[in-house]
Amino acid sequence: MSNRHWRKSQSEDFFVKDSKLRGYRSRSVYKLLEIDEKFKIFKHVKSLVDIGSTPGGWSEYARNKIRSGNLLALDINLMDPIEGVTFIQGSIEDKEIQDLIFEKNNGNKFDLLISDMSPNKTGNKVSDQFKFYNIADSILEFSQIGLISKGTLVMKVFIGHGFEEFKSELKENFERINYFKPKSSRKESREIYVIAKNIRV
Repeated sequence: MSNRHWRKSQSEDFFVKDSKLRGYRSRSVYKLLEIDEKFKIFKHVKSLVDIGSTPGGWSEYARNKIRSGNLLALDINLMDPIEGVTFIQGSIEDKEIQDLIFEKNNGNKFDLLISDMSPNKTGNKVSDQFKFYNIADSILEFSQIGLISKGTLVMKVFIGHGFEEFKSELKENFERINYFKPKSSRKESREIYVIAKNIRV
């Protein structure tokens, strides 16, 4: 899609307009809203990590859903503060950052991990997919040590190179897995969201 076409589709996008009207940080909040309405992912959640959080739309939604509890947000880019959300700048691929995440939760595991992260695109679909699934693998690996046994992982993935292998890895690590494409996700996008619950022992 050309930049001109993309800008035009952005300006005509209901979710872009509505998110600005409501003061949301990004249109992606609607994706999490749809996921939550269908799968009730915030039920009984007291602690979560939002991985790849900037600009903060998902963290903002999560804070409104969880009035008390420990909410952490992580991104390599800075994020404007959200009251009640602890922000950590860094990469989930970094072991020291992972240790810091646990430290911020008093050494405890989390109820929920969410991620709407997309790596910066180079235009090369193969290398972009490869880069994404390297990060996705790190998120999956962290979920195995970072989530309670009945915990939930919600993350964006992309259909294409690496997707089938990642699906197999999810099956090895979680008992219940659903795939969902929200209505607020653009039709031309290859993104889809995985909702994985209950870690396999």
